[in-house]
Amino acid sequence: MSAPEPASSWTTIRLIAAREITTRVKTRSFIITNVIMLVVAVVGCLVASQFVGDDDAKVETVATQGVNPETKAAITATGEQLGITVRIVDEADARAKAADGDVTAAIVAQPDGTLRVFSEDTLDTTVEAAIKSGVSSSAVAAALAKAGVDPADIQRQTTVSVERTKDVPPAQGERVALSYVGTILMFLVIFGGGMAVAVGVVEEKVSRIVEILLATVKPAQLLWGKILGIGIVQIASTLVLAAVGLVTARATGLLTIPDVAYSMVGVSMIWLLLGFLFFAALYAATGAMVSRQEEINSAAWPLMIVAMGAMYAGIFGISAPDSGVMRVLAWIPPFSSTVVPMRVATGYGDWVEVAGSALLMALVTGFAVWISGQIYRRSVLMTGSRVSWKRALGR
Repeated sequence: MSAPEPASSWTTIRLIAAREITTRVKTRSFIITNVIMLVVAVVGCLVASQFVGDDDAKVETVATQGVNPETKAAITATGEQLGITVRIVDEADARAKAADGDVTAAIVAQPDGTLRVFSEDTLDTTVEAAIKSGVSSSAVAAALAKAGVDPADIQRQTTVSVERTKDVPPAQGERVALSYVGTILMFLVIFGGGMAVAVGVVEEKVSRIVEILLATVKPAQLLWGKILGIGIVQIASTLVLAAVGLVTARATGLLTIPDVAYSMVGVSMIWLLLGFLFFAALYAATGAMVSRQEEINSAAWPLMIVAMGAMYAGIFGISAPDSGVMRVLAWIPPFSSTVVPMRVATGYGDWVEVAGSALLMALVTGFAVWISGQIYRRSVLMTGSRVSWKRALGR
């Protein structure tokens, strides 16, 4: 009777990854954490939608008494310029309407020809500006007409046109918000997933389970199975969170540029995968070099600094996405993992930059994975004191 053929490398990696996925998704902490994050995402969008509104929809009712039609038309026109809609209604006792709070304000003509404005409490500054500017422009127009000067000629002579020297992407605020949220989610995947890989490696090393596993599988297979399993769980939960957030933002009106959101998700996915592989491999190597979980943070602090630097580059770079520093960082891994999605979201990153920096990030990630595999193979079976870099690299 012939012996059964050994399983292929992919089959072994798939089985190890499946074990990691099953183990992690069934833990209570994983379920509770993801449910809380989903609730926070939905509630956050609902709350934000109450504070972020369309100013053009703001309507203010103003009662008038004894005000001429030209002044009322000027107040309405000025309000539109200031971003509000002023609805004028004539009332026999406008002051009483304002005192009762039935209208935002009341304009009452006085016997001496002046106008007086009444309001129940403090008058909104925008409404006050619309009234004062409207009354002033109406009086000036009347004086010019009386002097035989056409107000339209004066308007043409005093018109100033403003042109931008650079095109500004539409809905800039939404683009910046998408970039900020995308950077935070990417950091959660990179940091959370990387630490999970390091902790998993140390747990198997301390419990000596790794010695049993390596008796039947190769170190590279065990390493890749762990990285893929944890990566699938971490990325899938993050994508679900992002999808729920996007759907809620669209439903509440917070997001009005779905094309930008979709391109942002597509570009972010590329760097999410590359960034995770880069840091997860290095975290796995770090975990293999230590013998206790208490040593992980001290051993991994260089990786944490680099990861936080990449995150801060994506966050603070939003204020100047097309600066020279950001253009350079877009080509330097691993900073490109957050800078390039930020530049795409803000409308500055082109597809040449996306493709070129992605290729460079893939090459650097491949080298990091190879180095980490060598360190993992040489260090994972060494217990006791922490393995030195010289010994881990085989020097």
